[in-house]
Amino acid sequence: MNFLDRVISAISPEAGVRRIGARQMLDAHSRAYAAAKHGRRNKGWSGRATSANAEVGSSLRELRNRSREFVRDSWAGQRMLDVLVSHSVGTGIVTVSDTGNDRVDNSVKLVFEEWSEQADIEGVLDWPGMQALSVRSMIEGGDTVVRHIDIPLNDAGRTVPVRLLGLESDQIDTTRDGMSGSGSRLGVELGEWGRRKGLWLLDNHPGEFTAASTASALVGWNDLAHLYRPLRFGQVRGVPWFSSILLTARELQDIVEATLVKMRVEASFGGFIKRTSAGHSPLVAKTDDKSDKPITRIEPGMIVDIGDGEISFANPSSQTAFGEVYMASNMAMAAGAGITYDQLTGDLRNANYSSLRAGKIEFRRLVEQTQWTILVPRLIAPTKRRVLDRAILAGRLKSRDRQGGYRLKHIMPAVEPIDPKKDLEADILACRSGRLAPQEFIGAWGRDWRDVVNDTASFMEFLDKQRDGAGLALDIDARNPMKGSANVGQNKPDAED
Repeated sequence: MNFLDRVISAISPEAGVRRIGARQMLDAHSRAYAAAKHGRRNKGWSGRATSANAEVGSSLRELRNRSREFVRDSWAGQRMLDVLVSHSVGTGIVTVSDTGNDRVDNSVKLVFEEWSEQADIEGVLDWPGMQALSVRSMIEGGDTVVRHIDIPLNDAGRTVPVRLLGLESDQIDTTRDGMSGSGSRLGVELGEWGRRKGLWLLDNHPGEFTAASTASALVGWNDLAHLYRPLRFGQVRGVPWFSSILLTARELQDIVEATLVKMRVEASFGGFIKRTSAGHSPLVAKTDDKSDKPITRIEPGMIVDIGDGEISFANPSSQTAFGEVYMASNMAMAAGAGITYDQLTGDLRNANYSSLRAGKIEFRRLVEQTQWTILVPRLIAPTKRRVLDRAILAGRLKSRDRQGGYRLKHIMPAVEPIDPKKDLEADILACRSGRLAPQEFIGAWGRDWRDVVNDTASFMEFLDKQRDGAGLALDIDARNPMKGSANVGQNKPDAED
């Protein structure tokens, strides 16, 4: 109660009570959520009303460096990265032409296949390899850049004259921040309504010791692919996917190292002899024979003479909750990275078909989201469109503007089933009931349905020719009942016959 309340309460107690009650109600309604209040329980919060770019800009460099250290020095970081990349890209996201004209589609397929082998301008990777490394750099470093480089026709040979140059996000010049044109943010040139116009790219990687130049130049948005996962509207740069678990991962690594040292000490059971100064044994070594340094470690079976004439033995404690802490921390890190615990650790002791399938369904949803909302619109589709455009300019393909252009479809890597028989039967039922188209059914296994149909027809034709002459019959012929099926079993003679 303040001074004014006390005066009013002295003059009119009823008015004073109403004032105090109104103030309490106002304070209660001003912050209805417990997490928004201030007090002992909330003193650890440090939330700030800053934009996504302000948060990213102040932390990106440290997060990127620590994320790379986590992957470089920790088995968990390496494993998480491998799992995410292998499921997102696998052996490559395949793009096929879907114009409805087999001749045109086959021509596009040949152009893509020839270009794919020479996609990397450095001559190291093919197109699937570029996809995998781009995704790896994006997850580990937050974002990555793939430039489309047009090369002379003479250098391209029979392939389309366009190559790809992969760059780490370090080469985006973050010092270009509000310095040019309509404005740039963290090295991203922005136009009206925040529309991307390009990236300011350094000539060399700033971490390369032999780098002679730190100048940057603006590269147009249509000449590159900038890969990152946006988490808020207006965000122009990405953060490493492991940012939320780096602190836990570091602390867990320290716990593991401390536990290993503790176990080594516990295994090094030794004794300590106390003697008087006059009874000191001259034969007891005080320094290491090799390094001539004082002995500061305990070794198995070692007895150390420390004077004063009595002996005592070390009694190390073996009580620890390391197992529970280690498992819980790995579960938390796996969840933070978007993978399952068994994918991280390989621990399948308590797993069964239901638990594995439930975990993988959630994981596959996250992978599909990455594929269709980041990889396809930002890397796969723009790159393949660039290849098509350059193929038309080079005379490898004809322009089809009046016929709807070249429609493209993207086929994701196959998802390995938990139980192949159960999953396949479920997919067949979904296909036969109309829930799944045959093209989608075949495409889910990472194959182009046209290739499957053509290859199957060719195989059956060849098999029929061989069968006519040699009576060859294979159980994989889907036109006949499988061996051991009910149809075949019904033809077997009864035992009484």
